[in-house]
Amino acid sequence: MYITNFSMLSLLVVTALLYLGFLHRVLDRMRLTKTEALVILVAMLVAGFMPDIPIYRGLAVNVGGALIPVGVALYLVITADEAQEKRRALLTAAVVAVLVYATDKLLPLEPGATGFDIDPLYVPAIIAAVTAYLLGRSRRAAFVGGVLGVIITDLVAWIENIVYLQFDVPIVLGSAGVFGAAVIGGMGAVLLAELVGEILERLQGGPRA
Repeated sequence: MYITNFSMLSLLVVTALLYLGFLHRVLDRMRLTKTEALVILVAMLVAGFMPDIPIYRGLAVNVGGALIPVGVALYLVITADEAQEKRRALLTAAVVAVLVYATDKLLPLEPGATGFDIDPLYVPAIIAAVTAYLLGRSRRAAFVGGVLGVIITDLVAWIENIVYLQFDVPIVLGSAGVFGAAVIGGMGAVLLAELVGEILERLQGGPRA
């Protein structure tokens, strides 16, 4: 029993470290220095364990899972070189929000219920990656779309609760901290966008010299 528990704990630790390593790589590609990326990663990880901050009528926010990732996303939009890149990133976020909202309404919540064993937590990452690639093959647009798209969807869900007077249904922006849907959506979108871009590049004759 102790060996099994230790093995499971070791597996969880290794998985978490791999995840954080991927997240650091993603942040490192977002016009951040390695030091800045590491500081943001540590801040997200630590702040994710802080108590959620209540805002208004059932709405709360997690610092590590929402405020910091949203801050990074807005920084990427503001520091974009061209106005077209800014519009592309914001458009990606809007489209991702619409598609994630639609899937939340149309698809079953249980993994495997549609015939595909996909956890709903990963749907935003897949949607953001495909959308960002189609809108310009931009890593930054993918990250912005993945993070802001999920946050916007949660805000819409909270507004629905207000409209239907469901004040007892809590909505936490960035719930689960660094391991939440918003962060996974942004990180997964970048990694998937890179993967799709690399595959298509190879199919078209390999990378340019």
